[in-house]
Amino acid sequence: MRTLTVLFFTLISTCVYSQTTDFDTLLQQGKDEFYKDFDKQDYENAVNTLEQAIRLEPENSEAHYFLGYAYSRVNSKDGKGMIAMNLPLTIKSSEQFELVNKLTPKYDGAVVSLDPYSKLTAEWGSLAMSYWHNNKPDSALWAFNEGKRRGGFGEFYLSINRKVLDFCTQNSILISSGDNFTIPLWYLQIVEKYRTDVAVIDISLLNTIWYPKYLVNNSDLTFGLSNQELDSIQYIQWSDSVITINTSANTDFSWTLKPSYYEKYLLRGDRLFLNLLTNNKFNREIFFTKGFIEDSRLSLKDNLNSIILIDRLNYNQKQNLTFKEYKSKLLPVLDCLNNLNTNSQQELNFVDNIRFDIFTRVYDCINNEDKKQAKRLIKITDKKVNHKDFPFQSDQSLKYYEYLKDRLK
Repeated sequence: MRTLTVLFFTLISTCVYSQTTDFDTLLQQGKDEFYKDFDKQDYENAVNTLEQAIRLEPENSEAHYFLGYAYSRVNSKDGKGMIAMNLPLTIKSSEQFELVNKLTPKYDGAVVSLDPYSKLTAEWGSLAMSYWHNNKPDSALWAFNEGKRRGGFGEFYLSINRKVLDFCTQNSILISSGDNFTIPLWYLQIVEKYRTDVAVIDISLLNTIWYPKYLVNNSDLTFGLSNQELDSIQYIQWSDSVITINTSANTDFSWTLKPSYYEKYLLRGDRLFLNLLTNNKFNREIFFTKGFIEDSRLSLKDNLNSIILIDRLNYNQKQNLTFKEYKSKLLPVLDCLNNLNTNSQQELNFVDNIRFDIFTRVYDCINNEDKKQAKRLIKITDKKVNHKDFPFQSDQSLKYYEYLKDRLK
């Protein structure tokens, strides 16, 4: 009898171990698809593998997270496929991220790009833009609202992006990068009709065929190209070249444009952006959202003025914000922290981004021997963004803060 009992428990242990091993293997295989070369990624295979994994461990948040991403990539692998998205796959993807947020409200597993809350926003916002592009405005509004109902479009990023639009001048052009800027901006302009005078352009989507034509047909923007040229323009080899734009005020703005891709090429999107700047002639001011990959800004880094959440293309040598102007814009941004979802890692990371802008201003004040203003900004930071309520998300940010405090002693 004792021998049979030992054999029974050995068999059970072996089955459990085998099942666990199978789950780990399946999960890893599903995750591996996301890290292959773009042309070799097979998201149908990822869906099949991850669905098998979830049958073994139905409450594993990481498996649900990657399955949601796999459904999303089957629906639209990149921006080129956005306008062909379909509702059933969007719902399937959404349900996975909703389940992740239910199982582990503060998800701490591996991520592809966005956390579950931001991905819900991206998924439904992309579907909404698909409807909007295909002349289905009622369906677009429904998709935006459905996304919000399901847990996307959190108030923190909406409030931040209202400030982004507020900081733009009337009838300006805002070049946007990243789903946590572009998609909430679409929501604000389409659902809330907020600051529709500002032309929002997603920099990544300029590399698609459909998006530049959409901009031409739905705004006052021009690339100075025929429809045929707009469709056919591609990447070209490039070396450092001085670009000069004669502005509407009959002054010249010049800078050195460097290649953006492998230090050899300008991509399709780069060339279209350059055409846009050239044809605009600064009749409309140009702004960028923060967090840009520098290669996407046409080597304009040294020609920008920071306005906390955005950068202004300083074509006319305008001075940076005065301390009074900076403070008047900073305080409303810090009020947005009241809407922070502390379960969202990306929202927490964004707090460090705001801090970094403040610390940069403090550093400039110290170097300009204006410790009084520097101390006032540190005081505001300690009150509004204290690290007890808003812990630093990186050691680098904390060390920068401590370094500045030491210099102000």
